[in-house]
Amino acid sequence: MIKISQINPSWRASLVMASAVAIFLLTADVTNINSSDNRPEVEAESSEAPPALPSVYASRMNQQPVQKTLTLYGRTQPDRIITLSAELPARVMAVHSQRGKSLAPGEEIVRLREGSLKAQIKFAKVQLKQAQQEYQSALSLYKKNHIAENTLTLREVEVAQAESSLENLQIQWDNTRIKAPVAGILNKRHVELGDFLDKGNPIAEILDLDPLVITIDVPQVDIAAFSINDKAQVRFITGETAEATIRYIDRQADLATRTFAVELIVPNPDMSLPAGLSVEADLLMEEKPAIEVSPALLSLNTLGEPGIKWVDTQNRVQFSPAEIVKTGSDRLWLSGIPLDARVITRGQGFVRIGDQVEVVAPEQVSELVAGD
Repeated sequence: MIKISQINPSWRASLVMASAVAIFLLTADVTNINSSDNRPEVEAESSEAPPALPSVYASRMNQQPVQKTLTLYGRTQPDRIITLSAELPARVMAVHSQRGKSLAPGEEIVRLREGSLKAQIKFAKVQLKQAQQEYQSALSLYKKNHIAENTLTLREVEVAQAESSLENLQIQWDNTRIKAPVAGILNKRHVELGDFLDKGNPIAEILDLDPLVITIDVPQVDIAAFSINDKAQVRFITGETAEATIRYIDRQADLATRTFAVELIVPNPDMSLPAGLSVEADLLMEEKPAIEVSPALLSLNTLGEPGIKWVDTQNRVQFSPAEIVKTGSDRLWLSGIPLDARVITRGQGFVRIGDQVEVVAPEQVSELVAGD
């Protein structure tokens, strides 16, 4: 190995110079980073155009008077549920109606054994006839002053007793024929042919479904807006719709829910609509100017209030809390939006209140599509 001290002095000087040049060349790039020669490049980069504004779709929407509705849910109920019971102990001798049958008023459902009632009624009629004849004879004699007044009164009492006995037997006879007191549906029949019934045993249950009653619970903040005979639109879970009328409004709120029970009635003459159906009811209230939008356009502000984002004349995003006037299956009708507002219909989820935006109107989109 050659030692540095053994190298020729002239070669040693050349080696030092070469090393100095190499070090300068290797560090030249680092030195130039902070030099004034590179500053114009930084200034050129900072003078580039600002980023493009976010684009949103927005358009003005016509406000139309819309009747405000309160949508609530309930279920259908019979107007009346009538339970028929035995009024005398007897055996079932005939059954005339099956469950689910539509009954007319006075139609016989079950017949019970009469026993000797038929003969007793015949005897009571004869007794009444005899009592009436004796009373007429006594009345004739009284008018001629041949008998005292108390004798006439006694004959009158006998007539009343005979009439009462006959009427009582006739009621018992009628009670052997179990008939529908009103039109309705035979919902239950508790007896079969040959059954023996004691007094008070249930025989049948009849549902009166005309009108059909719908029960809903109205919040206390809205109850003052409704009155008897107000109208409502109802939609049954079966898909059928009908107009309903408010028949009854409870005057005491439920302590647990702070709601008032309200009864709606729907005509149901053929009793085709059954009890127990789920119902969506729109209770009609006052009219308000509103716009029709998709539920997807609703946003929330920092207070958690639902509303709509729109663009002002300066193309800045604004927000207005909105009141839901009416709801549909896929549409909302909202009030509280300024008349000159351009409602953001696309891109509202990517901009914030106060942002400057570029507005793309629907007509511009149509022109671009046509141009392509």
